[in-house]
Amino acid sequence: MEFFPELEKEAHAGGLQFLVIGGLAINYYGYARDTADLDLLVCKEKSADWRALFLRLGYTVDHDADTFIQFAPPKTGEWPVDLMLVREPTFLAMWTDGRQVQILGSQMRVPSLEHLMALKLHALKHGRLHRFLKDFQDLEGLILENHLDPNSEKVRQLFLKYGTLELHEKIVRSCSSR
Repeated sequence: MEFFPELEKEAHAGGLQFLVIGGLAINYYGYARDTADLDLLVCKEKSADWRALFLRLGYTVDHDADTFIQFAPPKTGEWPVDLMLVREPTFLAMWTDGRQVQILGSQMRVPSLEHLMALKLHALKHGRLHRFLKDFQDLEGLILENHLDPNSEKVRQLFLKYGTLELHEKIVRSCSSR
């Protein structure tokens, strides 16, 4: 069985909900970029169930932190998986606002554009320096591809809530130069 239909089936059987985030979600919203892994947002309270599911699928734990679990695939060339763990209220809010979409032949759910941007802003504000450019370009691409005005009050407030004023000023300059 293909990986995505199998993941969809196994998650459903286990009563596990997830949102596709990262590169595949970015691509859904029109900004094309390569991705080599599958990033999922899941409820932190279900992390043991998710761990068990991926171990049953032959994955091994590569890295485990409080808000993040990284799984290595059973075979070379298969999808590595990163789980981002969030508390249930956060997950449910994002799930409710998310969209059901077709990704690689399977029904998956992605966060709303606003929530995806909030995730990127959070990563930029709290993330590692080596990821800054990639996350910044993702955010810029989402704004440009979805014809958002970076100067709008709605976008500015999103930056102030999840990012910083400095990030907002940088994205305004970057988007206006394009």
